[in-house]
Amino acid sequence: MRYAHSGSENSLKAFMWYDGHTFESKLFTFNILDRVGGGDAFASGLIYAMLHDYKAMDMINFAVASSAIKHTIHGDANITDDVSTIRNLMNMNYDIKR
Repeated sequence: MRYAHSGSENSLKAFMWYDGHTFESKLFTFNILDRVGGGDAFASGLIYAMLHDYKAMDMINFAVASSAIKHTIHGDANITDDVSTIRNLMNMNYDIKR
């Protein structure tokens, strides 16, 4: 799900049905540089997490974190090859304070 706060700030979250259970990712809020490739980054993040036997909740959070990072990179490819950067973002607390 995409929440467009403005043309330059969005939030993303995702839902996943896995092994008979529904999982909801954290809400990731970020400033957009380029939206192109965000879906591909989500899919590749999910595939990576599945191939590396992440727990279901970590799978969906890693996928959304991958997409969020891609939105901050110009061009249609996620050039982030440092998995620890994505995992660090995935593990941060992103509660919206109003």
